Amino acid sequence: MQIPTILLPKPQNLFHHRAARSRELALTHASLTGYLNLMAELADGQHSLSEKLPGTPLPDFYTEPPLDISSWQRDSVWRDALRLIVKCFGPKDAPLATILKRIRQAQDNELETWADWLLAGELESLEPGLAPFAAAALQVYWTSLASRLNADDIKQPETTYLCPVCGSLPVAGVLQTGGSIQGLRYLCCGLCATEWNRPRIHCVHCGSSKGVAYFGIEGMGEVVKAEACADCKTYIKLMDREKEAGLDPVADDLASLALDILMVEEGYQRLGFNLLLITG
Repeated sequence: MQIPTILLPKPQNLFHHRAARSRELALTHASLTGYLNLMAELADGQHSLSEKLPGTPLPDFYTEPPLDISSWQRDSVWRDALRLIVKCFGPKDAPLATILKRIRQAQDNELETWADWLLAGELESLEPGLAPFAAAALQVYWTSLASRLNADDIKQPETTYLCPVCGSLPVAGVLQTGGSIQGLRYLCCGLCATEWNRPRIHCVHCGSSKGVAYFGIEGMGEVVKAEACADCKTYIKLMDREKEAGLDPVADDLASLALDILMVEEGYQRLGFNLLLITG
């Protein structure tokens, strides 16, 4: 069977599943319960919009990548999505209420600046509390566009650890199950949710297979590990669907924050980040 190189997102159920998985993880991760439940509520808002966004035009021809975050001209749809997501939230405690009010009152040019910072990875420029909401709207927008592309027309970029659809960094790698993709690793884009195949036991960043090692935290289970490279000192999380079929790369990444802390202590730098958790 032919192995698909690229798996495009399916927004019809993506965010609904992310919300459910976030709530499930909140039950077993006491220190992150509040944040995971908040992100579940945010994913509910994303799901409510995922099929309501107007069909924004796709590129006439595919560049590499076709929806490149550094060159794609965003339209106002993503800002509309952000304002609608914020409306999904009822009364909140004072800190969160302040953040939601700030977003409601922001002008278009301010929202676009936030988006520029997020997409460029200039995370220190944006207030951490604003980031998840702006990122959620951008995810809905880019995922909607990506889902309408033709996977056969998309080429792998020269930098193979970048998303072939939008050029973003991966949030995690997932070992898949079923059919021709059983046991294969697919990197998962943190923005548009596209997944693309990369060989296992090779560093995603530098390609080395000599110094690859796997780290985990005792008591956290076998679903999420950190795949680390001794050569370039980077790591990426690797999640196993055979051990947990219902995992979600974004939600399970949030729930495994302790693993990121361990890897920093071990002297490794993460390849990529989670748009829904900017620590400041």
